Amino acid sequence: MKKSILVILTFSLMLASCGKKEPIRGLVGNPLHLSAVIEAPEDTIGCSFRWVFSRKPPESNLDILSFQPDSRSFSIYFVPDIAGQYTVQSAIIGADGKDKSKSDFICEIAVDSTKDETSDSAGLGISENAPAPIYETSDKQKTPQVPSSTTSVKQAAPKPVNKVYDKGKSIPIVSGKYTIQISSWKTYKSAEKELARLSNMGLDAYIQKAVFKETKETWYRIRLGMFDSREEAKQSLNDFKKRYPNENFWIDNVRQD
Repeated sequence: MKKSILVILTFSLMLASCGKKEPIRGLVGNPLHLSAVIEAPEDTIGCSFRWVFSRKPPESNLDILSFQPDSRSFSIYFVPDIAGQYTVQSAIIGADGKDKSKSDFICEIAVDSTKDETSDSAGLGISENAPAPIYETSDKQKTPQVPSSTTSVKQAAPKPVNKVYDKGKSIPIVSGKYTIQISSWKTYKSAEKELARLSNMGLDAYIQKAVFKETKETWYRIRLGMFDSREEAKQSLNDFKKRYPNENFWIDNVRQD
């Protein structure tokens, strides 16, 4: 009996260890790219996607708008602002508006501690590539000669920096006007298809073209309503979330075409 219990316990521990996922590691300030998990290509036919932060460090200011190009794309990236653990959940939503599958991505984010160590000596920046001291070839005395201020010292090449664009900043807003965004699509045809699906659900949405000058990209946003205050938009947002729990709504400024 004891032997059987021991075998069952060992097998359970093996299953538990096999089910653990290795965290995705990244650095603060560096983009972290994620893609939805699918079992077969046909699983995406007529489907949409949803990305949310189900967990993040309390000090982080990231939200659903931090996903680029947006939270409804198959592949996204975000830029962590605080070290710690982030849990990002992706969902594949079927044509009926119901979740087909969900996946959790556990991301361990650390601070980049690598720094170029340099020190000043005689007004020169001395690094690992700096020339070694020159000694006189005298058997009696070997005195180090300090390079003169005109000596050319090879400086270490700067590390490349990944430039992250804050999309949408170049699109002017309409002051005092707010709307509710549902999704964003790369092609107008895809946006029209999604608009038809939402219309069948009773949502009177519209398409707005967004041109991002920063990346020279064009996206077609699906939006809902226009409100004179954020509070008014928030009340409608809460109502929509109750009526359509599987859709992803958020508030944004009305922007000029």
